[in-house]
Amino acid sequence: MRPTDPVAQHADHDIAVLPAELTPAEAKALLTGTGVVVADDGGVLGTVTAADLAGADADTLAVWQGLPPAIEVDADLSLADLVNSPAVTLLLLGVPRLVLLRDGTPVAVLAVPRVSDYLASGDHPLPDHEMGPGAPADSALPGRVRLASAQVACAECGHRNALDYWNPRRPPRCANPDRPPHDLTLEG
Repeated sequence: MRPTDPVAQHADHDIAVLPAELTPAEAKALLTGTGVVVADDGGVLGTVTAADLAGADADTLAVWQGLPPAIEVDADLSLADLVNSPAVTLLLLGVPRLVLLRDGTPVAVLAVPRVSDYLASGDHPLPDHEMGPGAPADSALPGRVRLASAQVACAECGHRNALDYWNPRRPPRCANPDRPPHDLTLEG
């Protein structure tokens, strides 16, 4: 794996996009590999496999509390850009897969161990913040690149929160507008 490789180059593109209104049994019947659960508004709620759904007892995937958080990553983001961003802290959420998006649509999933393997390989360069003579003339990335974000359900109220980074010692406040302010809590 090279630092300039796009994350999509190392991903599984054989996915099923599952509407959140499916029951776990209906979703399980459609799966042959990994499914990406998508809400009515197109937002990614999580990823599942048939094994994940074996014990699910919710009415729909949208309300299933066992749905792992979804970490969304731009499919064209390079490996180095992903691991050098604050978004790498989202891996602390313990998700098994990253959801790769292109133009807001899920196109693939990337197993988190692939990111860990890249970091352990020694191929990852240290961030370069060189300034002064000889520094690159343009330090901005071309085009618009979307860093990773996660969709995480609060264990206290079930509201799905969008996160750009995760610090388990200082969890953010839950964004549920219908409940009094409280810290975002995760199960487990």
